[in-house]
Amino acid sequence: MDYVQITDADRQAMLQTIGADCVEDLYANLTPEIRLKRDLDLPPARSELELQRDLGTMAADNHTAASQNCFLGGGCYDHFIPTVVNAMAAKGEFVTAYTPYQAEASQGSLQAFFEFQTQICRLTGLDVSNASMYEGASAVVEGVLMSLNVSGKRRVLVASTLNPQYRSVLKTYLNDLAVELIELPATDGVIASDTLNKALDDDTACVVIQSPNVFGCIEDWSGLFEQAHAKAKTQAVAVFNPIASSLLKQPGQCGADIAAGEGQPLGIPMQYGGPYLGLFAARKKLMRKMPGRLIGQTTDSQGRRGFCLTLQTREQHIRGAKATSNICTNQGLLAIRATVYMSAMGKLGLREIASQCYHKAHALVDKIQQLDGYKLAFDRPFFHEFMIDCPVSARTVIEAGKQKNILAGLACDELGIGQDNQLLIAVTEKRTASQLDELVNLLKEVI
Repeated sequence: MDYVQITDADRQAMLQTIGADCVEDLYANLTPEIRLKRDLDLPPARSELELQRDLGTMAADNHTAASQNCFLGGGCYDHFIPTVVNAMAAKGEFVTAYTPYQAEASQGSLQAFFEFQTQICRLTGLDVSNASMYEGASAVVEGVLMSLNVSGKRRVLVASTLNPQYRSVLKTYLNDLAVELIELPATDGVIASDTLNKALDDDTACVVIQSPNVFGCIEDWSGLFEQAHAKAKTQAVAVFNPIASSLLKQPGQCGADIAAGEGQPLGIPMQYGGPYLGLFAARKKLMRKMPGRLIGQTTDSQGRRGFCLTLQTREQHIRGAKATSNICTNQGLLAIRATVYMSAMGKLGLREIASQCYHKAHALVDKIQQLDGYKLAFDRPFFHEFMIDCPVSARTVIEAGKQKNILAGLACDELGIGQDNQLLIAVTEKRTASQLDELVNLLKEVI
């Protein structure tokens, strides 16, 4: 919106309304020792032209994924975003709508959220989706909390191949609850069937498995979830990548009861690590225990199609003791972006993006493995992200890449998932053949 300064008359009118003679009266209750006794240390005022020029110079010092050859991953990926996403999501009707408190008066937003839920159900192969959550980590936590709620059990089995940031958030949430959190150790980059069998017991509320996992490897969801279901009421929680779900088997097809994931790949920029978008879906039997809100389709008194908040299972809408979660809103604007993105891409478009990610990543691995001293850390099927062992430290590669405008990947030891010579690399549809060659040449040069 436009910024217009208030006038002296405006200021005086406001002071009179609250019964103050001057601005100083507003601070009269502050003791002198905490009052600033000098002018603010600010530079001289500048004209708008000068200010724009200086800010532009400062902004030019930023090095973003758009200005570099980006192979960063670890849960945040550099995907192409069609112009229509920004054009639609930037419409005033969507930008200014924080969350639909007067829900039925917000038919446009409700319809968009309804379509969002439909799209997420199609991506996950599950029956119901809510109208989004904060981001991937809290979505996973809500899946675990829901499992504890519906099962009445107190043990939670979490794959050590789950993103360590998600695991950290989960530990924080469960810290003060009477819950036993157990991490399943990985075998060659994935969770082995025997590992899960040894950990499962009758008090296991859920099993949480990410695929593709933090190493980029594809887990055996079907086999692991079948084992989990051998115990009565034990829930299978799949942590998924929405782009991968358009090419690989979906969580629902693999037996998942709950699917949680990060929606950032769906038309949301990397933007300094957030805000992002939590995805959450489940089987119909769990619908009334789901967190957040669910948008439903109905008809009005004249038989016209309309949308409403069908379920609002949060403490602001129902008695606190009956609330399924303390999540107070949804990422409405980012859910709109994801809705526009998925609508623009369509089923075939999403599959094409996933296919390009897959094939380009595998083409890069083939070239890297021809270099002396480099190899895949895990000889496992992967989607578009993988870990490599380097003959030098990962930081050496990363620093060398910065000099050539290449974001070569993430240092695995800094993520807490590997050694100092291991590098996590992600490849999206945006990477060209020449950019893949640039990374290969960089890896050659550092040795």
